[in-house]
Amino acid sequence: MKQMPGLDVLAAAEAVRCARSTMFLGMEIASRLIDVLIAKGVLTHGEAKATLYAMAESLRDDAGGTGSEESTEIIARHLEIWGDVQAKSAP
Repeated sequence: MKQMPGLDVLAAAEAVRCARSTMFLGMEIASRLIDVLIAKGVLTHGEAKATLYAMAESLRDDAGGTGSEESTEIIARHLEIWGDVQAKSAP
């Protein structure tokens, strides 16, 4: 069966949309888990910030040289911003 012209482009666009959705899912999971750990008294707000910053740095290290540095930086910055929010909301 012959492939239709443009089909590869459509598949690539769908792969990008899937990757973005996965990125948002990962950020949401991290944020929710940190919230739960704070609520249960497992982490302080300062520890939550440190954990989120450590996750961000680990992501950057893992992405180095893979060609995904730009999208990884978006995720890492989100984690750091959430860490800053956690630190500011400390009682």
